[in-house]
Parts: sequence; structure tokens; C-alpha cells
Amino acid sequence: MAVRFAFAMMLSCAAALSASAVARAEVPSGGVFITTLPAGAEVWIDGTYVGRSPVFIDALPRGKHSVTITKTGWLVQEIEIEIVAGKIVLSSLKLDPGPRALAGKASGTLALRGVPTGAKVELDGLPWTGALQQPIPLSSGTHRVTIATPRGKMTRTFSVLPEMTTEVVVQQISSDVARSSVVAPVDEYLPAGSYSIEGKKIVVRYGGHVVVAHLGEATVRFDGAAIAYDGAPETIGRKLYLPLELLERLVSQDR
Repeated sequence: MAVRFAFAMMLSCAAALSASAVARAEVPSGGVFITTLPAGAEVWIDGTYVGRSPVFIDALPRGKHSVTITKTGWLVQEIEIEIVAGKIVLSSLKLDPGPRALAGKASGTLALRGVPTGAKVELDGLPWTGALQQPIPLSSGTHRVTIATPRGKMTRTFSVLPEMTTEVVVQQISSDVARSSVVAPVDEYLPAGSYSIEGKKIVVRYGGHVVVAHLGEATVRFDGAAIAYDGAPETIGRKLYLPLELLERLVSQDR
């Protein structure tokens, strides 16, 4: 009788130890989906190589993990992610071009979409006479495209990344007519701090609206919509001047 009891106790203890071991093995875990711009970067998790982006890693113990991203021609990036049990974390990284790209030795392409038939295209101030149906090779860095139609001109500034294609969608210029060529000093219409200038770029935030313009360019973006004025933004002395019609529109909509 005592032997049977002792054997039963041994089995009970063994089962408890086995259940405890299983419990210890079932560590709370989650996953992470990593994407990069550009894609195809090499990814390491906690020092272990897991493949090229985009990549999905699952069953990671909850808590913090280190991620290392490398790609030829791009700067190495190291980040830390927090894994939550039972959830998939999304991590998206934009890689910075390395010295080779910054030196202009790497290139990408531009794809123009929605260019109106018969429109004239300028790239970085020079007429473009080539085909628009195929991607246009360009050096990495910042570029500017101007689309001219009978309705006016619109200019877009865009970035080209090494080994990547930049898509630029061209929208029709607003059909508003009877635009004034008069420009007026901004500080007589808008309060200080509502506008800023960085290089040639002008950003105005006022009355819930956002205006993006460039010195010397008549086309501005009002809440994302392109509007062509006859008068271009300019600086006279140390003052910024914007199209009078634009300033009046901002002030009237704020009332």
C-alpha cells in the first residue's frame, strides 16, 4: 500500500515538473514586420541574420530587441523595437544614402504620371524632349519639374533616391481665372510666426490652411491644390511679398 502511494506521489511530482517545464517554455511572444525604403536591405535581429526587407519575424519574446539594417551604398541603421505579446509590430525605415550616393555616383529614375497631352516639360530648368512613357534616369538628390499648359504652369520639387524610381503625379492646374499680378508684403496681412522661409521654399500656416510656395515661382499649393498666379513670391529688402489675391483669400477665409 505504501509502495503504491509512493509511486503515485512520484508520478504526480513528475507531471507537475513536466507542466512547469512546458509553462516555462511558453514564453509570451509576438512578431514584427520590417519594411525599408529602398527594399532589399539586409536585416539582423539581436545579431542574427533573418533575410532581406520586407521580412516578417514571429515568435519573438516580448520586450526590447535590436535591429540592424544594411544595404550596399546606404548608411547602416540600428534601431530598437518593442515586441508586444500576441501582436505584430510594424516597423518602416527610410535609409539614408551613403557617401557614394551623396557624391552623385548613384542614380535613380523619375516616372511622371498624368501629364496632359501637349504639355511642355522642363527638368531642372531645361526642356525635356524625350519620351514620358518610360522612367527618366536622374542623379540622386533634389530635382524640379515644370509642366506648362495653356492653363498655366506648375512646378514640383521632388527627390530621387539611388536605385529607386520616384513617382510624381501631375494634377491639372486649378481653372480659376482673372488672377492679379500684384504682390504685397506678408507682414501687413499675416501675423509673425505664421510663415517661414527656408532657402527658396515658403510655408504659410494660417487660419487652418497650409500654403507652400517657392520664390520666383507663380504656382503655389493651397491646401494641396495647385494654383497659378500671375505674380510670383519674392523678397524685397528683407520683406517677403506674396500674391495679393492669395493673401486676401487667406484673410477673408479666416473671418
